[in-house]
Amino acid sequence: MSSIKIISGSLGGRTIKTTQNRNLKPTPARVREQIFSWLRPIKENSVCLDLFAGSGSLGIEAFSNGAKKVVFIEQNQELYNILYRNCQNLKILSEVKLHKQSAENYIRRTKDAIFDLIFLDPPFNKNYINLLLPKIISDFSKTGTLIYIEESNFNFSDYDRELKLLKETSSGNSFGRLFEVRQ
Repeated sequence: MSSIKIISGSLGGRTIKTTQNRNLKPTPARVREQIFSWLRPIKENSVCLDLFAGSGSLGIEAFSNGAKKVVFIEQNQELYNILYRNCQNLKILSEVKLHKQSAENYIRRTKDAIFDLIFLDPPFNKNYINLLLPKIISDFSKTGTLIYIEESNFNFSDYDRELKLLKETSSGNSFGRLFEVRQ
C-alpha cells in the first residue's frame, strides 16, 4: 500500500493510504497542488462532491482547505474501505459523508443536493463524462458551481453553453480542467 500526502490546509502534511489498483489513478501531487492553488480560498460553507473518489485525495484536500461538507462516492469495495479508513484516521468521519455506490446510481437517485465544488475524475476510456455531466449540471449545480474534470479525451466544447473553462493543466495523457457553471 502506498500513501499520498495532503498538500495544504488544516490537514496539510498528513498522509492518506492508497492502493495499487488498476481502477485507481490518483491525481498526482503536482496536479493537486495546481488545482488547490486555483481554488484557494475555498468559499466559506462550501459543499463538495467527490465522484469516483478512490482514496479520497481530492475531497480530503477540499475539506482540509475549508469545505464545510464533502460527499464521497466510491463503488469499489476495496477503495471504499481505504477511503473510510483514511477519513477515520484523519478524524473527519463525522464531518464527511461516504456512499458506497456507483456515481451513476448516486446521480440518478439523489434529489435536492446542490454543490459548490464537484470533482469528476472517472476511470479513463469510459464514457462517464458525457453520461453524467448533463445531469450534474442541471440537477447538482448552480450558477458559479466549480467543476473539476480530469480525463484523457474529454471534448468540453460540447458544453460551451453551460460551462466556462477557467483553468487547465496536464500530466502525461491526463488533462485537468476547472469549469464554472454558467446556467
